[in-house]
Amino acid sequence: MRRIATVTTAFIVLVGLLVACGNNDEGATSFFEKNKNKWPELNVIEDQIGSDFEEVNVENDKGNSRVLLYENDGNAEYKSIYILDEERLKIISMGENSEGQIYNEVIH
Repeated sequence: MRRIATVTTAFIVLVGLLVACGNNDEGATSFFEKNKNKWPELNVIEDQIGSDFEEVNVENDKGNSRVLLYENDGNAEYKSIYILDEERLKIISMGENSEGQIYNEVIH
């Protein structure tokens, strides 16, 4: 009986870990899919830097700008700044070998 309980517990923990890992892999992709229709800059961002990130965090979405951080392994790799009234998008590389600003255009 003890062996069955141990195997069952191990199975439940394994399934939980797999589900958690699966959610991380789809985090940024589902963020892009969920918000593409309401945030026009996401199509351009995906074209410029892709959507293969573990996490996308909204740093600011108030007033006239929206700032997003794109992270892998807990480190921000890119930052996007969208100025709403100008429809201007800026993308900044923030990694170790950062290139700085890599995109600065008015989008429609």
